[in-house]
Amino acid sequence: MTEQEIISAFHAMWGNFPEPVTITQKSREIIAVNEEAAKVGLKPGMKCSSIGKPEDHKGCLCNKSIESKQPIGVSYDGPFGKAYGFWIPIQDHPEWVLHFSVGRMVNYDKLMR
Repeated sequence: MTEQEIISAFHAMWGNFPEPVTITQKSREIIAVNEEAAKVGLKPGMKCSSIGKPEDHKGCLCNKSIESKQPIGVSYDGPFGKAYGFWIPIQDHPEWVLHFSVGRMVNYDKLMR
């Protein structure tokens, strides 16, 4: 797939996900953002490592995911209890990862019916 095809597929699949999702490259430049990521000020071209405090990025596993070509996830204490962060390599573009968390910005117990 071309870069534009990957970005179009990203928007089709992740555009309405209830938490921020990005495509981020190894250099930490953000390539694409979903609607929730845009709402919190993320945008293509910025470095994800410039967001928040430096210690917020201490556990970043972007490089490990890219180098291993494997998805990597971590669990951590979020504002609503346990949260999970993921870095998933994008097969057709080896220096890009899909990056998102679940439970960081959404209380899923309240979201579920």
